[in-house]
Amino acid sequence: MTQSIRASATDTQETSPEDAAWFRYVLGQYPTGVTLITAASPDPAADPAGMVVGTFSSVSLDPPLVAFMPDRRSTSWPKIREAGSFCANVLTAAQQDVCRSFSRKSEDKFSAYEWAESPSGSPRLEGTAAWIDCDIEDVIRAGDHDIVIGRVKALGVGSSKDLPLLFLRGGYGSFSIPSIISPATALTRHVKAADAARPEIEALADELQLEVLVSGVVDDSVVVLTAAGMGRSPAGSPSRVGVSFGLAAPLAPLHVAWAGKPAEARWIANAREVLGEVDDQLAHAELQHVRNAGYAVSVDVGAAAEFERIVHVPSDTAAPDLSGVLPRLIERAAATGPVSIDDPAGVTSLHAPVFDGAGQVAVTLTLNGFTGNEPGERLRACLDRLMAAAASITEAIGGTRPE
Repeated sequence: MTQSIRASATDTQETSPEDAAWFRYVLGQYPTGVTLITAASPDPAADPAGMVVGTFSSVSLDPPLVAFMPDRRSTSWPKIREAGSFCANVLTAAQQDVCRSFSRKSEDKFSAYEWAESPSGSPRLEGTAAWIDCDIEDVIRAGDHDIVIGRVKALGVGSSKDLPLLFLRGGYGSFSIPSIISPATALTRHVKAADAARPEIEALADELQLEVLVSGVVDDSVVVLTAAGMGRSPAGSPSRVGVSFGLAAPLAPLHVAWAGKPAEARWIANAREVLGEVDDQLAHAELQHVRNAGYAVSVDVGAAAEFERIVHVPSDTAAPDLSGVLPRLIERAAATGPVSIDDPAGVTSLHAPVFDGAGQVAVTLTLNGFTGNEPGERLRACLDRLMAAAASITEAIGGTRPE
């Protein structure tokens, strides 16, 4: 049962949206990102236009749409509207000077910063967290602001590893993240293993100068729970944590090899949903090979590049399309059989299991960053170090390796 309490005259005054100062104060309790919207001038001799907004937002995935809401009194917004396209530069916490510079009315703001042209010709600043290049799709009037809908034509992660700049309660700041871990793990048995793994993987990444990922299975998907050395793999990104993909043969066999026949059947069935037909014997042979070896090896630089392309960033809206990866991996397995560390050609990553107290795989460790041309001695040394780290984490969580 809910209770409705009548507001007093004083309460009504203190909560009235007609008070502009109170409106700003209350809405200021909600943090917003800080984005520099830029556009090329239609006049080649004129400077580009740029304005800072705290209203940039994703709108739609299909079609890809974003939005920002400029003040109708802005002198920069009419120039951006005339250009017909814009680039949204997501500023980092290290770019407060950019924010302040573009918030002032002054000429030639772009000369103080390095930038290149986006595909639309709009300025794309160096050192941003991300950039999104758009054509203006629609402009909707909303009070003293406009709502600008942009159709995304190109986008990418910026060159900086710094966290995004935030505006909150009248000041600028950033996130404070003492430990990066996927929120999904709070509801799974993987959290203990992920916590125990962090110091081990940080040491491993520094020692081997490679990227190390800790992954677990959540609702039939493999999810990156925590990571170290991000960016050291050829296609690395600051967005590893939270990246996920379907648990389908022949991907991630370590998560299935000791999980029993129902898990094996589901692993194969998941692949069959993508491909239509899967060789069961080939899949079971891969799992037996992994059980015997105690680790897994990924090969094929081309397949790895395609895999990185489709799972490059986290998404809670769509599962990655594996149809371009699975056939290539299955074809290679059919031609060469299970992959061995003794044949180093084309190796792109190494994987080791961490076991829980029931002898099941709690999480897996992955070493990324191999080019496919490493000598066997380097791969063997990396594998030995990876297996030692996995054994250490297994012991730390009271795990038992199955016989």
